[in-house]
Amino acid sequence: MVQNNQSGFRSKRPRVTIPLNEHIRARTLQVIDHLGNNLGEITKEEALRIARDAELDLFVISDKTEVPIAKILNYGKYKFEQSKKEKGVKKNQGSDYKEIKMGYNIDIGDYNTRLKRANEFLEKGKKVKLNITLKGREMQHIGRAKELAQNFIDDTMDYGTGEAMPDRITGRSIVVFILPGADKNKIKKRQEEAKKELENAQDSIK
Repeated sequence: MVQNNQSGFRSKRPRVTIPLNEHIRARTLQVIDHLGNNLGEITKEEALRIARDAELDLFVISDKTEVPIAKILNYGKYKFEQSKKEKGVKKNQGSDYKEIKMGYNIDIGDYNTRLKRANEFLEKGKKVKLNITLKGREMQHIGRAKELAQNFIDDTMDYGTGEAMPDRITGRSIVVFILPGADKNKIKKRQEEAKKELENAQDSIK
């Protein structure tokens, strides 16, 4: 909400001006031309003349130095390239995990293939999103689907640590994330169970 100032007029928001061409305030600039040549410190007027002769723009790329740094370029193209880079960064940030999909009745061969891929992703430091989707009447087998998800998490324990199994499912999918890094607690429990089985086997032989 815009508040009234003491004079009774509505205060205006400051206008954001792009440091481009005539809007550049500095009188002297460190200029880099469109070929990448450093022209050194020259006046704004001289830099504008060079930019116009090349049918390009003069744009301040940094004003952190005592004399601002400007570049002669096609501003429209520059802005487009910057937008592409930002979208690329956002896309990479959004894909910090690898998704593994399967049905509740997956066969052992396909299961092992997906398990191998998941372990490879986890070993490389990638988070894994396990997605088990149920279709139509398959919803009645949600118990088996949850059991499958837990088995998958257990089978990745040497490379990843699974998050808690959700109490409820979203839509028709069971989604569980597995974080990179061996699940030390499960590995310890597995070792203890193996040791106990070995001791029981030795006792039965006696």
